[in-house]
Amino acid sequence: MVNVLEECQVSPPPGLVGQKSLPLTLFDIRWLHFHHVQSLFFYKFPHPKTHFLEITIPSLKHSLSLVLKHFYPFAGNLLFPPSLGEPEIHHEDGDSVLLTFAESDTDFDSLIKNHQRKISHFHPLIPQLPPVLVKHNALLAPVLAIQVTLFPNSGISFGFTTDHVVADGNSFIQFMKLWATTHKLQRDPSMLEGALAILPFYDRAMPLAKVKDPNNIASMFWQHHQKTKFKGYQPLLPTSNILATFLLHEADIQRLKNSVLVKCPTLSHVSSFTVTCAYTWACMVKARAWIGEEVSENELEHFIFVADYRAHLDPPLPENYFGNCLVPFLVTAKSTRLIDEDGFIVAANLIGGAIQEKIGRKKEIWEGLERWYQNISSINMERTVGVAGSPKFAVYDIDFGLGPLQKTEVISIDETRAISLHEGKDNKRDIELGLSLPKIKLDAFATIFTNGLMVHE
Repeated sequence: MVNVLEECQVSPPPGLVGQKSLPLTLFDIRWLHFHHVQSLFFYKFPHPKTHFLEITIPSLKHSLSLVLKHFYPFAGNLLFPPSLGEPEIHHEDGDSVLLTFAESDTDFDSLIKNHQRKISHFHPLIPQLPPVLVKHNALLAPVLAIQVTLFPNSGISFGFTTDHVVADGNSFIQFMKLWATTHKLQRDPSMLEGALAILPFYDRAMPLAKVKDPNNIASMFWQHHQKTKFKGYQPLLPTSNILATFLLHEADIQRLKNSVLVKCPTLSHVSSFTVTCAYTWACMVKARAWIGEEVSENELEHFIFVADYRAHLDPPLPENYFGNCLVPFLVTAKSTRLIDEDGFIVAANLIGGAIQEKIGRKKEIWEGLERWYQNISSINMERTVGVAGSPKFAVYDIDFGLGPLQKTEVISIDETRAISLHEGKDNKRDIELGLSLPKIKLDAFATIFTNGLMVHE
């Protein structure tokens, strides 16, 4: 059970941001009406409730305010003008982030393990975004909510609900790391060493100028989204699914790479990401067959993932560019091909080949994207797996001064049928893989996943 201790609104320091607007770019528009990202970060906290109330809460409020001065879009709103024109990210003095402090009597040590846990146990630790407001006939939708939950004398969790249209994972993790460092050092972020490299870069003209859009894809994206009325945040009810974390050790990943290199000698993009996604996808499809789900011979399976394109634009965008800069990929295979003994190799060839085609050969960023919504609307989402997170984010480096991060979870994968990926806690070359599935399917996946790794030894 979770008991709310305090709800407050945290703003940037008065008068330091003012009124600002950011237009949505080509990269942002496609995330309109997309699900919100819900994530959790767990730290040990061997202190009583009095310490949390008197020391931790004031410190977190103060440091968050300092960071919002630089990451002001998170305090702002997604503004839909009354003219039904394109929305924008808008901030004005007084805008704020809803920050909730709560207390839980749940077993903290159980939550941070890799073993099977009910996904419903995590939902109370996730905040809900405030409702949409109407102001001067314009809709204002908050984009970030935070909940910090105390497990007395045991731990503390940071829960986030974020609107993807404002920022991708790279930008969000930069915000997290800056808040953590500011809290730890109790210094204004602009005074930190190397501040220019870690503070967000907001030049929206830069990405727009760099992307050739001869087919006017941005306009097509906006026309598509105009067909759907914006309804604001819809709270999600927990499912009966089970959440579990699987660890691919560095040695496992290398053996999987070796297997692909032997079977696919012409495939140049055989990365840790490629083999992890391919192996997981194949195991998930095999688990369906294992538990007796009917699989027709011509049934199609789909895998969706994105790639950060900041470094691949010419010239590249800085790593601290704030917003979205992701290019989507969709690969498809017949179920029977993935269930076969070489299903992992088939999946790796598809995923690695798609990345090799787009990034390795430097194809135009929007090539083929005019068909993106048509392709997505035509596939069976029940047979689709996505990806949340990235091992490149280095989330285990997020240091609030509370000791090392113990565990991180992406709770929204329960809604999106995605897998979550993070670097290993003890070895950055390991990969943590998170899944939320019905127990019977998760049990089957665990057996297939473990036994399959033995084959590649």
